[in-house]
Amino acid sequence: MSIFSNRLSWNLEENELSRALRRKREENHPVSDLTVSNPTRAGLSYPGEEILNALARAEALVYEPSAKGHLPAREAVARYYADRGCAIHADDVVLTASTSEAYGHVFKLLCDAGDEVLVPEPSYPLLRFLAALDEVKSIAYPLRLEDGWRIDLASLASLISPRTRALVVVNPNNPTGSYPTPDVRENLLELSETKGISLIVDEVFLDYPLQRNQEIPSFAGATAGLVFVLSGLSKLAGLPQLKLAWIAIGGSPELTGEAANRLEHISDTYLSVGTPVQIAAPHLLALAPGIAERISLRTRSNLSVLSSLVPAEPSVSILPPEAGWYAPVRLPAIESSESWALRFLEEASVYVHPGAYFGFDREALVVVSLLTERAVFARGIREVLSVVSSRMRGTDG
Repeated sequence: MSIFSNRLSWNLEENELSRALRRKREENHPVSDLTVSNPTRAGLSYPGEEILNALARAEALVYEPSAKGHLPAREAVARYYADRGCAIHADDVVLTASTSEAYGHVFKLLCDAGDEVLVPEPSYPLLRFLAALDEVKSIAYPLRLEDGWRIDLASLASLISPRTRALVVVNPNNPTGSYPTPDVRENLLELSETKGISLIVDEVFLDYPLQRNQEIPSFAGATAGLVFVLSGLSKLAGLPQLKLAWIAIGGSPELTGEAANRLEHISDTYLSVGTPVQIAAPHLLALAPGIAERISLRTRSNLSVLSSLVPAEPSVSILPPEAGWYAPVRLPAIESSESWALRFLEEASVYVHPGAYFGFDREALVVVSLLTERAVFARGIREVLSVVSSRMRGTDG
């Protein structure tokens, strides 16, 4: 019998791709990393002086804990949604140190051990781990490639059981870049209201459409069911190191007040958000649109480069994302996604995510980050296409 909790029951051993990457780095071999997710390490320009000034305030020397978070910070979050046409009151906002912590708070609010939460697949694997840490069972519901990675509502409905407590919607999804159409959105809100299943809507990439003049609707301000919208500075302001996120509660008035009260007690148990970043929050949120625009210039530019290079290799195609920082690339199905990723690393020193990491189950897909520095991205994609071309010539021979 193990002395450790079963919460960490997943495989903790280093996989073959991770071992190969570690060896490359130990040998100081240059690697073109096309998985970059840290904007502060992506060669972007930041308004550094303004950010530091926002954090260097005398009020930060005094600790005045507030379970939901400092009111001016919560009011700034409410203004962020008001600018997007969503009515959110500061009382319905709870600050957290990260969206991961926000998930944990909502799971604790809604679920007992063994209860179920529906999560999208493909999507980011962290969702399953976060659920497991709260002894919640994650049940995958499919996003259909044939429908542009939209939610298959019939399949979703068939997965609902008496123990289903919540449905996670990633808006827009990572890494498919898809988001619910207006009719799907209404169906999800109706499902929440009629079935008593809460919606947990992760909107960290909401401000990153990959087409100009495109706007992705937020679920914030919903007046039906019970909806928890998660976001934070990590993505929308490109500031993951400052550790500030939030939960914005929406839905039926008879439910939102009780949810806010209970979440306040959960948050009061941790008081995890630092004072300096809460005080700086209004100023940082004011800077966020400018930072997000710089990130969007990068992601749109790299998507354009990808779109221009991929046609050179007929056996490779893009599954075009609508939003976010990532792009899935379809490869010849003569190898698995893990095998392709290992081949790219060993033969060309290019590191990509195998599609299996995100739960792509049918296609030989890899996922590349559009946040990568432009020169590194273009070089890496050319190397990937060269490896594929070489492999296909060998197959033909």
